Amino acid sequence: MKYGAIGDGISDDTSAFQKAWDSACNGSSKMGSVYVPSGKAFLLNSLHFRGPCKLKPFLFTMDGEMKAQSDPNKWQKGENGIIPWLIFDRMEGLVISGRGLLDGQGKGWWDIHCRDHPGPMMTFSNCRNVILKSLRFRNSAQSHVLVMGSQNVLIKDIKIKSPEVSPNTDGVHITSSSAVSITHTDFATGDDCVSIGDQVHNLSVTFVNCGPGHGVSVGSLGRGGTEVAVEDILVAHVNFTGTTNGARIKTWPGGTGYVRGIEFFDIRFTSVQNPIIIDQFYGCAPNCVQTEKAVHIEKVKYMKMSGTSRTEVAMKLECSGKNACSNVFMRDIDLSPANGIDSVTSLCSFVQGSTQGTIRPSSCIQ
Repeated sequence: MKYGAIGDGISDDTSAFQKAWDSACNGSSKMGSVYVPSGKAFLLNSLHFRGPCKLKPFLFTMDGEMKAQSDPNKWQKGENGIIPWLIFDRMEGLVISGRGLLDGQGKGWWDIHCRDHPGPMMTFSNCRNVILKSLRFRNSAQSHVLVMGSQNVLIKDIKIKSPEVSPNTDGVHITSSSAVSITHTDFATGDDCVSIGDQVHNLSVTFVNCGPGHGVSVGSLGRGGTEVAVEDILVAHVNFTGTTNGARIKTWPGGTGYVRGIEFFDIRFTSVQNPIIIDQFYGCAPNCVQTEKAVHIEKVKYMKMSGTSRTEVAMKLECSGKNACSNVFMRDIDLSPANGIDSVTSLCSFVQGSTQGTIRPSSCIQ
């Protein structure tokens, strides 16, 4: 291959990939591109694909397999610890697609404390106008995809799979970003299928299958008293199967700021432990106490949601007495007990709002 890659899954091809990227990014043709051929497996250590590139769009087409180092001791280390695997930095007009597989070979990390993990498999940092589509991800050491400080990102038709017992293997985590869309994607993870961090607005998660995993989570937010700003989030046409949570909002006690304009629509739950949950006491159990401050959660809609709960409390909305959840709206909710559960109920604390249509179990919103 042109830049010296071997592609036998054993030899380290990191240098060849970096050379290919640098050449294409700084090239003089009308369109920049990197192609990973089918029928080959490329063993790679950490790679930092820096932009901006001269050429737009920039195509990264992956039909082969890219494999991370399976031995934690062989990962590259920097001043701040282990360097994440694949970082796309300051790119504009990047399109990553193909029929290929990214294998994080993360099993060796799962018994090591998460603070020592190398971070996400693939990171988009300070990027604009990015498309990620059609690829497969598996067995990340930690999160699979991270979107941070980026705008106009489309993630479509990808499949993410890690064992249910793999810790902190979020499917996609978004932070400090806007205009992000995740659609027609399948998640099976050991943590959140999608996790939404701070400073995120105008995000949609649609036509997604989640399970196993911890659901789609807004948060956790407000840890250490930080100020939160999250709004205009749509989660729609989602199937949760065997997950620990479904539609979840979670904040730490003592945080400030707001979470608002959140809509959950057309959701199906199959044997989900906590189908609908707001938890404003995240991280403090079992000795939670009211704090003087709390993130304000408002303008949350739950509409057209049905399925089965494998716990008795199918709707649990626990808000702070110092800053009650407000303008919470429910319409057409139909939750029934899964096998082994006799009945379902709802539990609310400091929730203000209204309902419309059939609500089962009976609403506890004031």
